[in-house]
Amino acid sequence: MSTNSIRIRYYVITFLVWFATALPLSLTVLLAGARGLSLFEVSFALGVYSLTIVLLEVPTGGLADAVGRKRVALLAFALAALYNLVFLFAFSFPILLLAMILYGVSRALSSGALDAWFVDALQAADPAVDLQPALAGAETVSLLALGLGAVAGGALPRLFAGLPADGTAVLTPLAMPIVAALAVKLLLVAAVALLIREERPAGGASWRAGFRAVPALVREASVLSRANPRLLLLMSASFVAGLAIISLEALWQPFFAALPGVSDGGAPTLLFGVIMAGNFLVGMVGNLLSVPLSRRLGGRYGLVGAISRLLQGASILGLAAAGALFPATGLFWLAYLMGGVGLSPHATLLNAEIPAERRSAMLSVQSLAAYLGSFLGGAGLGYVADHLSISAAWAIAGALTVVSLVPYLMLDARRVRPEDNRGTERLFEQP
Repeated sequence: MSTNSIRIRYYVITFLVWFATALPLSLTVLLAGARGLSLFEVSFALGVYSLTIVLLEVPTGGLADAVGRKRVALLAFALAALYNLVFLFAFSFPILLLAMILYGVSRALSSGALDAWFVDALQAADPAVDLQPALAGAETVSLLALGLGAVAGGALPRLFAGLPADGTAVLTPLAMPIVAALAVKLLLVAAVALLIREERPAGGASWRAGFRAVPALVREASVLSRANPRLLLLMSASFVAGLAIISLEALWQPFFAALPGVSDGGAPTLLFGVIMAGNFLVGMVGNLLSVPLSRRLGGRYGLVGAISRLLQGASILGLAAAGALFPATGLFWLAYLMGGVGLSPHATLLNAEIPAERRSAMLSVQSLAAYLGSFLGGAGLGYVADHLSISAAWAIAGALTVVSLVPYLMLDARRVRPEDNRGTERLFEQP
């Protein structure tokens, strides 16, 4: 396949993944609240989702390397559809936990699988390919899908206003975005089956063989992580990013709903959809800006990452002090804008450190750090929000985000030469 064909296939699948994800995203906390679940229960369930990923992230990444990225992705997206089905019936805390565990398993399986296929397929088609524009394009597609999905999800409840009141039945106005997400995920499974072409890895003829290979792959991924200080720095930055994002995602809906005038006319579903869509659209703009900014700074991806973290942390700190809709929305969008600026530089730094034959496992190690941050942020900052205030939780998240510019400055100070990677690559050479 040509690099253009690879990009188109991957971008189509990426769009479906994140469009389905975004459909219910701006309303799930409101739906859970309407069903009698507390803010702490919702935050804790999100933390369990992240913990599930932490426990399974690296083993499932190794499984993708062993049995094939396509096969693991198909299983992942089927479980993601099952998550939506279970969430429709989540009227109690145990059912909500079951739904989030299913979602965590699906995310752990999908994390790094098709991303690794994309990078390896591009490099196989053109060994000299510049990865940053390709990765930035993928992030742009994902953020566009998230924005469109958030708007569509925010509008759907109004189209089904005649359904029973939320909290009283399975199919209610706030539940309809979840139904739509389920349908899109079923389409996603078909798209992966048709569009992704992959030769099954040697030694990966069966799932049994793949599971047997996982422990060795996990050990190798752990060895590489410990042996490479640049990977450790990137993991620390990912940890803080996960903590900051979960604090925004879990707490923004009740924070905005409590602002003066926001909920006077009932549940502000369309407004919330627009706000969430704006997040992703400005994130897309930030992602697009990262390419010329990185070129202007001479490919100093660590410096770009440091700038993005400084401004993102400052925006979260400002958001914590906001008391009206318009400044809060602007600061909320600024946090996502700067998050978008840092995405592809981080991914470029990361992929430069990873040998191709272990790419899924190592991308999973990186995701593990982010989801560990999400787990601790969901549980810890959710507790702070319940017992102090959402503003206090965001003040902590913002301060930590500012501090996380340090790893990027350290990476910039020790910019990589190609020969610097030879030592870690030798860890995987056969005697």
